[in-house]
Amino acid sequence: MKKTTWIGLIILIVGIICLAVGLGNDGFRTVYWDHGFNVEGTGRNKERTSHFGHVKQLTVATSNQVTIRKGNVSKISVTYPSKTKVTQSGNKLTVQGSKHWKKAFTLFGFHTVEDNFGHTVITVPKDLKLDLLTCHIHEYNSDNLNGHVRINGISAKRLSFSGESNLSLNEIHVADKLKISSMGHLSLSNSVFNDGLLHNDVGNINLRSNQFARLAAETDAGHISFNTQNVSKRFSADSETGSINGRVKRNRRTQISVSTSVGHKSIFGRSVSHYGRQNIKNPVNYHFTTEVGHVKIQ
Repeated sequence: MKKTTWIGLIILIVGIICLAVGLGNDGFRTVYWDHGFNVEGTGRNKERTSHFGHVKQLTVATSNQVTIRKGNVSKISVTYPSKTKVTQSGNKLTVQGSKHWKKAFTLFGFHTVEDNFGHTVITVPKDLKLDLLTCHIHEYNSDNLNGHVRINGISAKRLSFSGESNLSLNEIHVADKLKISSMGHLSLSNSVFNDGLLHNDVGNINLRSNQFARLAAETDAGHISFNTQNVSKRFSADSETGSINGRVKRNRRTQISVSTSVGHKSIFGRSVSHYGRQNIKNPVNYHFTTEVGHVKIQ
């Protein structure tokens, strides 16, 4: 057979395979080459909005981007993609999203690529104080960590978050416990809470103008930075492989200790490990520790 005939047959076979893969992924879908044959995702989902009253507990478990905010609404308003399920049982509202992406490997290395599952926006009435807010982000494209969860202006007795995304909290009020466990960059600003625990596997922690009694901030592989916080009892920061850089209010109650195994340390411009008067009444304790990194307190 002629060379052109062979080439034609190969192109025909590839075309048939592409058609079969496209039809096997919910209809006619674009098939393209990028380090192997890929099937184009479903793209943007249709969005819908629902309203819910008498809510005291809010649970979010999804893989798409999430914004939780205060707004001028009389009931909780949820705008969500069609693949997300929103249900209410008594005073508990649950937002359950689909997995963010799927891969179905078939013949000759064909696989589907990431689907876009949209953005969920939850608007809470300004005068509503939740008993419990729980947010979990699962399987969010952890290769890039390009997801983002924003929680703005929310009041709750307890707030907890876990997942694989960047997280931004601004102007939140938590009467009791704030608990964060994330993989990605973490920003906490202009917020008031009693007792806080921030743990970050991979990413930086940035704190801006918060008020609290106790806070422990920990990161395995990232930097910790902060401006002056309003602390009534204790603030500790610990980074395994990153630097700690921040400002501390200096007064007669201030007691600071810093430690680093590999790196420089300074408190108010001096290369010391401790600052503050001993045996004072009601001290405000600061403890900053890093294994590999610098500690600079101003």
